[in-house]
Amino acid sequence: MKKDTKMDRQMLDIRNYILSNHLIEKGDEVLVGLSGGPDSVFLLYALNRFKEYLGYKLYAVHVHHGIRGEEADRDMHFSEELCRSWEIPFKKVFVDAPGLAKEKGMSLEEAARILRYEVFEETRKEIEDRFEAEEQGCEKRGRCLIAVAHHMEDQAETVLHNLVRGSGIRGLSGMEPRRGFIIRPLLSVRREYILSKLKEKGISYVIDSTNLDTQYTRNHIRSEILPGLREINPEASAHIAHTADILREADGFFVRLASEYVDKYAELKDPDMIGKTGMEISIPVTELKSYPELVRQYVMIELIKRIGTPLKDWGAVHFRDMDRLIYGPGNAHLDLPYRMSADYRKKHLVLKINQEIISIKRRKSNDGACKSTDS
Repeated sequence: MKKDTKMDRQMLDIRNYILSNHLIEKGDEVLVGLSGGPDSVFLLYALNRFKEYLGYKLYAVHVHHGIRGEEADRDMHFSEELCRSWEIPFKKVFVDAPGLAKEKGMSLEEAARILRYEVFEETRKEIEDRFEAEEQGCEKRGRCLIAVAHHMEDQAETVLHNLVRGSGIRGLSGMEPRRGFIIRPLLSVRREYILSKLKEKGISYVIDSTNLDTQYTRNHIRSEILPGLREINPEASAHIAHTADILREADGFFVRLASEYVDKYAELKDPDMIGKTGMEISIPVTELKSYPELVRQYVMIELIKRIGTPLKDWGAVHFRDMDRLIYGPGNAHLDLPYRMSADYRKKHLVLKINQEIISIKRRKSNDGACKSTDS
């Protein structure tokens, strides 16, 4: 890529966003998920511009999902040629999204997403392991991060998607600038700027035709709902994204509050058993019931995290069920995801990881009919 030293205000803002959110540090390595579309091409362009100033190494990986035939081949070849011309190390990986979708009974879109992020993580580890081997004996070892090209409109789409699905504060806070090794340097950038900058610089890109298919919920939001909202207010996407930032701060506050409450009141049966069968955590609920339902939910989420259970398959219905449990007469039982159970006894909520699901029917047959001993 031709040397380009002059930056406009928005490019400087993107660089400052990376710095203020501590997304990349000197000595890191950054792997860009490159589809060949305008967003990921712009991300690669921007990070290539910043790498000398911020002091990191840049790589790119392209995932061919085994769908879209010749169009997907075109995207792969385009991405490879772009990285060759910009002298950025490039890797291409083939996966079978249709095969996974059929095997797991999931949508093709979800299967492609799962496989794509698996490739990102595997490639990230390869780069990091190689980097550590080369740098042994150095005082500071860098990390390898995965950069993805979600921008402001993607953030607005995510919030609206979660809103119509009935999400709570966490879902409405949208995507984080950084989550684990995944960074999103473009969350504050409008897509309009991305397209105008690529045009200004004469940088080509490809278009994935499936992004135009409105049978996918997110595409419907992108192509019909958001444009309608921008007719009401041109700043709709920016306002939604800003609200997500506020809700993310609120989520962080409630997470800290719940953590402090659990630290103070919860009792872990055996810390060495975290995540294993037989692990148990309990907490008194008399004071907990005086808090709003939202706070109780955050405390329950913290209890689940402390016991070592993933949060992926938990929904609002599970927390409502646990809430009803602690307002019940006592000596009650509830089956939960990941072989977990909740019991309300002696004014304590007790969460446990079981060998297998304990149904209420079988529990009654084994232990006899439940009688209330709590008030």
